[in-house]
Amino acid sequence: MDRWLLNNLSTWELALLVVGGAVCIGLGGFTLMRRFVPSLADHADSRSLSSAFSISSGLFSFVLAFTIGQLYTNFTRANADAKQEATVVAQVLRTSAGLPKPLAQKVRLETLSYAREVRTHEWHLMQNGGSSVVAWHDVDHLYKTLQASSSASSNPFYGQTLARLNDLVTARRVRLDDANLSLPVVFQVLLLLGAVLAISTTFYFKPFGERIQVAMIGAASALIGTAMLVALILDFPYSGAIAVSSAPFKAASLLLLAGG
Repeated sequence: MDRWLLNNLSTWELALLVVGGAVCIGLGGFTLMRRFVPSLADHADSRSLSSAFSISSGLFSFVLAFTIGQLYTNFTRANADAKQEATVVAQVLRTSAGLPKPLAQKVRLETLSYAREVRTHEWHLMQNGGSSVVAWHDVDHLYKTLQASSSASSNPFYGQTLARLNDLVTARRVRLDDANLSLPVVFQVLLLLGAVLAISTTFYFKPFGERIQVAMIGAASALIGTAMLVALILDFPYSGAIAVSSAPFKAASLLLLAGG
């Protein structure tokens, strides 16, 4: 569900949905509690209730901060893995330049074709956790091209190119796995329940008056909603408006890394 939201809603729409929804839950829940539990107003300034609010909100804040930290780590790792694969592609281009000219040109064209397929087509498929069959075929073509030219195996660049191609397959698998990095569904449900519980504890905290209490409930709900929004945006590194960039796979960047 969160992947669908990331791929179909803009950041502002997500903010309105998540942060606005949290504020509505906070203020709406407070209104309903005051209406159906009128005794709440008489005990809202209880020290025990205030202590319960502090403990529950502090615990939830810790869990939420840990979650955001883990999701950010996943995002930066996915970004680094994509750049690592692009670097390996550039190394294939660099080492293949030392092969006999006809073979070097063919490997160069097939490698750039792979990079173009990854950047233009597969990147969109990865938004939903998919991959490109054509890209796999491009890798197969590279292996077949090198196998068909085994007479060049005595060339030191032949073994290096084949080794870099093996590294490319490994890096590619890592990148495709990164597209599905996400919090487990059970953890997501518990996080949502924790957010609702943390918001509901603000109903028992009465500072100096009801108006200030309503304002504080709205502010606390907006803060929780903002943190949940950050967690949502960082989930699935290749989905949403803030996603891992395909820029490292541009032909110009690869050729620059490969030395021309």
